[in-house]
Amino acid sequence: MESLTSEILASLPLFQGIGKNELAQFSDSVPHSIVKYNKGQTIVSQDSPCRHLILILQGTVGVSTDADNKIYTLHERLHSPIAIQPEMLYGISLRYTHSYTAQTEVKALIIPKEGVVTMYSHFEVFRLNIINLLSTKIYRQHQWFWHNHDAGTEKRIVHFIHSRCSYPAGEKILEISMEQLGRQINEPRMKISHSLNQMQKKGWLLLHRGKIIVPALEKLILNVK
Repeated sequence: MESLTSEILASLPLFQGIGKNELAQFSDSVPHSIVKYNKGQTIVSQDSPCRHLILILQGTVGVSTDADNKIYTLHERLHSPIAIQPEMLYGISLRYTHSYTAQTEVKALIIPKEGVVTMYSHFEVFRLNIINLLSTKIYRQHQWFWHNHDAGTEKRIVHFIHSRCSYPAGEKILEISMEQLGRQINEPRMKISHSLNQMQKKGWLLLHRGKIIVPALEKLILNVK
């Protein structure tokens, strides 16, 4: 299976903790392929069907998410290893909610849905990893309902960005007008403008026309308490 050694597989999300014998069994018995994506190439598109488990082995991936009404878009940058929305393989909606694009040359391990079923049935650690991933995601989403979202304009802006991210760290770019952001968090445009400019003066983010650039979301979260 190309150069996919057991140590490479063991470093991937959902494979961590699986023994060498089981990894060797995976290579022999589970259908899979390795796909290379060139810089700028789309890996998956938002709203497209999810029929495979895609694990990014190498490279950097851009993640873009459009609001349902298309009035804003959030961009993220993630580094390998990444599991691309494995929760979308099952459940009510079987479609990706984000678009993923290669920002460098990317190598991905792709396992069809029937292969995932085989792994789930035969590899207990993989099964536990899936359960842990889904439990963590559910916990994070549930916690947002209990956060204090009425704690000042700056914090509400950070909550708006944070709650829409697939990963709560790294660079984020939100394409949205100040008027639209104000409508989303129920704040007047003047307060949005003042708060964003104050955060820019403190070096927490950068403002461009129609864009809010957050170099490191984890630092912004720590600064805005």
